[in-house]
Amino acid sequence: MSSNETLKVLQIASSGMEFFHEQVRVLRGLGIDCDVLYYPPDSRKKKQIHDGLLRKVYGHNPIYYAIRGSLFYPKIVQSTLQTDYDIIHVNSGVVAPLGLLQPQRPIVLTLWGDDLLGNRLAGYQSEITKICAKRSNEIIVRNEEMKNVLPCDATIIPSGVDTSRFRPMDQTASKKAVGWNAADLHVIFPYPKSQTKKRYHIAEQLVEQANMALDETVQLQTISGVDHEDMPQYYNAADVLLLPSLREGSPNTVKEAMACNVPVVSSDVGDVRERLDPVSNSYVCSDDSELKDALVTVLQTGGRSDGREYVEEVSLDRMGERIVAIYESLLEDTEDHNQEII
Repeated sequence: MSSNETLKVLQIASSGMEFFHEQVRVLRGLGIDCDVLYYPPDSRKKKQIHDGLLRKVYGHNPIYYAIRGSLFYPKIVQSTLQTDYDIIHVNSGVVAPLGLLQPQRPIVLTLWGDDLLGNRLAGYQSEITKICAKRSNEIIVRNEEMKNVLPCDATIIPSGVDTSRFRPMDQTASKKAVGWNAADLHVIFPYPKSQTKKRYHIAEQLVEQANMALDETVQLQTISGVDHEDMPQYYNAADVLLLPSLREGSPNTVKEAMACNVPVVSSDVGDVRERLDPVSNSYVCSDDSELKDALVTVLQTGGRSDGREYVEEVSLDRMGERIVAIYESLLEDTEDHNQEII
């Protein structure tokens, strides 16, 4: 690829997560021509029924994923035959084997966290991810823990936050906008209750303990299924973000709260300690007792954090620039290798 040509990348992803949408958007803004394939590729009801039957027969195990992968394979072949992509960028270890189905183009593999550190498929997912990582040309991970787990080298690039969207707003006006009681204290838990690793039941217990320790009423606000563009209003209405999670990669919720100058109380997971280390009125905790004490302290003292001062390093633009640098370096290495063969 010459310097004046547009770099063409096929993005393969396991789902349409908001942070993946934003990654594609910022890469396109930087001049990268991105096509996207989602696995599973079709959300129509007929396909959902078919997938549901597969899952009922085989369960979430390697056989189920192998069958789904074989059904997805023609789409990858068709895409790579129709378009001369420079790079295949596979996003998530769940779809990592699919990138290897085409051996002609260099592969960038981004791991999100649970695909490497979690216990999916009774631990098999982590092992499959490691095998695929060794066969990829470049690997991107979210934090140092993930890098240390891999059997090969990787580049740490935290997921990025849109600092133009997530910014400080007036808290009183934000409470009114989202319909929260202006007299109460509000703890935001921006995840579905069903996500086991987020430990909603612990969040409930911590807020109950905070209510017993404080004179004011503390409300736990569970937010999910809200349009991402509306989330800044919810963050700004909150007094603190609570993340008692078991494991994370580089949680965007923490960085979004930082960008809004909202205090954060979190368990010590992923890159949270690195992100919050310089931030005022925010705490990273080793156990549930520390989480309770930190939550009470933040609610008791009041005030915002200075997180926005430290979030630029993990802005969307910075993330995009670093990914593009990996693309360009990989293509240079590939071209040099091809020249040596010639």
